[in-house]
Amino acid sequence: MKSNTDTNSNTDMLALTPEIDRLHHECLSLIMATTNATQAPCASYTPFAYLDGKFYVLVSGLAVHGKNLKTLPELDILLIEDESKTRNIYARLRLNYRAAVSPVEKGTAEHAQALALLTEKAGKTVTLLDSMNDFTWYCLTPLLGTLVQGFGKAFVFDPADLSGGAVQLNETNIEQFR
Repeated sequence: MKSNTDTNSNTDMLALTPEIDRLHHECLSLIMATTNATQAPCASYTPFAYLDGKFYVLVSGLAVHGKNLKTLPELDILLIEDESKTRNIYARLRLNYRAAVSPVEKGTAEHAQALALLTEKAGKTVTLLDSMNDFTWYCLTPLLGTLVQGFGKAFVFDPADLSGGAVQLNETNIEQFR
């Protein structure tokens, strides 16, 4: 991630990785924001499997978000700390990704890995849904990440290159990351 050092402070990802990893492992589902061809927004959720830096989801083509993923292959993903675990409801730990969407073909090695991981995480219902014709697997590849740890503690990073560090957001640089 390229940054202007006058307005951006670079933070070592080693300091942020434990909380990112915790959200990846503790959250059973992700919240997704999709849009349709006319840019109408849709908020939804789905269980996920996390493998090699990518999220794998199994969604119905009959659901609004399923149609949206097929039509417009990008979305925002939100992983957020459980409300019961937070000390301040306004400062919940959260991780947002802008992501690209690609279908995963059933019967491939990628499908088998995603199926096994999601079944382990979400139970045998996954196998039933996988067998249904209207359910499609998607791979969600993060393009840009934002970790918010609380007030004044928001960091943007490139999920594909964690060695580049993270940029702490502030009032002088926030617009370049929107």
